[in-house]
Amino acid sequence: MASADWFLIGAACVTSMIAAVGGVGGGVVLIAIMPGFLPASAIIPVHGSVQIASNLSRALLGIRHTDWRVVGQYAGGAVIGALLGSRFLANFEWEIMPLLLGFFILLITWMPGFSNAPNLPAKFALLGAFQTALSLFLGVNGPLNMPFLLRENLPRDRTVITHSVQMTSSHAMKILTFGFLGFAFAPYWKLVAGMIASASVGSYLGTQIRGRVPERAFRTALKWLVTLLAVRMILQVIINDP
Repeated sequence: MASADWFLIGAACVTSMIAAVGGVGGGVVLIAIMPGFLPASAIIPVHGSVQIASNLSRALLGIRHTDWRVVGQYAGGAVIGALLGSRFLANFEWEIMPLLLGFFILLITWMPGFSNAPNLPAKFALLGAFQTALSLFLGVNGPLNMPFLLRENLPRDRTVITHSVQMTSSHAMKILTFGFLGFAFAPYWKLVAGMIASASVGSYLGTQIRGRVPERAFRTALKWLVTLLAVRMILQVIINDP
């Protein structure tokens, strides 16, 4: 494998560990790293494949903490979101994806938080549909779900694991959609396999240290790391634009 592949394999481990510690953030960091290492059209399918492993391995390490009521609603909505989003995927201009993704990451990182998310009927089904459809084009959606999940007042472990199972269902529907629409995964199987193994190790390591990391300092550092990576993505597109 090329040196770029090994770099992405290492990044999968570190970002999976980040997600295991804080519940969110790892997937955003990973997809912000990937532009420049892969063709734009391959970033979201490869990222989604790795995120399934990252979230599933994290979930399995603490599956007893899952809130299945929340997960059931969300997974049902994810199916609907994938079906709706797939209708527009074929006409999407993948060359502009890194630029849109960079601005989207800055938006979800710095937009004012709301601690009291609206208590809509079947809100997690609606979130599953909206986030899965959005992730077909931008790849990441986890941070949008967290304010609604935090409103359930679940313990930290229950929040992290329930979120992981939700994201597993969303990424799984995304990968199935890309597969049905003809994306060729075969050229990337070695990279994906290496990143999946690495992400699983990262999930284990992050789970072991989750209770030892100060949450406030962790989230501040993560916020600035994601910001720098998003700005890098935007500048790459602007500088390389003929």
